[in-house]
Amino acid sequence: MSDQATGVEDATENTQSSGFFGALKDGLFTPLKQFPAALYPTLMIGVLFMIPFVIMFLISFWNWDQAAAIFTPAFELTHYARFFSPLFTTHLWVSVQFAALASALSLMVAVPFTFFISRFRRKPQVLSLIFILCVLTLSEVIIAYSLSIVMSRSGGLPNVAEWLGLVERARSWYPSYFANLFGLSFFNIPFAVLILYPSSTRLDRELTEAAQTMGATPVRTFFTIVIPLLERTIMAAFILLFVFTMGAFVTPYWLARPEDTMMAQLIADQALSRGNIPFAAALSVFFMAVTLVLSLLTVWLRRSDKLGDA
Repeated sequence: MSDQATGVEDATENTQSSGFFGALKDGLFTPLKQFPAALYPTLMIGVLFMIPFVIMFLISFWNWDQAAAIFTPAFELTHYARFFSPLFTTHLWVSVQFAALASALSLMVAVPFTFFISRFRRKPQVLSLIFILCVLTLSEVIIAYSLSIVMSRSGGLPNVAEWLGLVERARSWYPSYFANLFGLSFFNIPFAVLILYPSSTRLDRELTEAAQTMGATPVRTFFTIVIPLLERTIMAAFILLFVFTMGAFVTPYWLARPEDTMMAQLIADQALSRGNIPFAAALSVFFMAVTLVLSLLTVWLRRSDKLGDA
């Protein structure tokens, strides 16, 4: 009876912790209980993070004198009211559009690739992960600059397209919508692979083997067995890549058209070029709030996925 009662209590605790706030509590406070020595550095990091965020939050309510190009302490909602202006809504829609498409395209490549390498033996898997990590050592500046050269008139690809007869005359492929979308998707693929890899390696090989034994093709097995099992991990990866792409600055700066300006570029323009620090701070607060909500949603999805595996 005592064992049954203990089992009921454990099941109740798991059920309570499977919720959104339960996952948040387990993800933040449980490690601190297990390793109390980490409390001090965690507290210091939190304080050092919160100080500039609080300053930024306060400045977002300050008054901005456009004529004198100065901002003074005040409490007004003028800058937040501009969230309903075409300036904000247009750039927000552009950022959401690129973030969603780039995240989806990178996952379309990363999901089958990650599952493919997870079926390798141990040594090829390690070599594949080392290659992915080597790609991550390249900064966004190097990747964006390299893609701009490859897509330029003298870089090669436009000339190859002309030589193959695909276009009548070679011309630069950037800045363009396609160039920015390709650059963002390309940069996200290694991150997507690393997010998907742990869950892919935990998949039972017998499930896919049984499906193919019963006559399912490898493609059908992938879409009917693998994808449903990785559904929550794929969703969590999409959210993380979406948040990551929303803050992209270098890639759209190099490869995008002026009309494809994203949120990070808008914040930099308001703060550095126009000197409107309060409005830039308000944009940053909005961006931080969205990032926090989506990050907590990712924690909940990952927690639910682990509970499902258990």
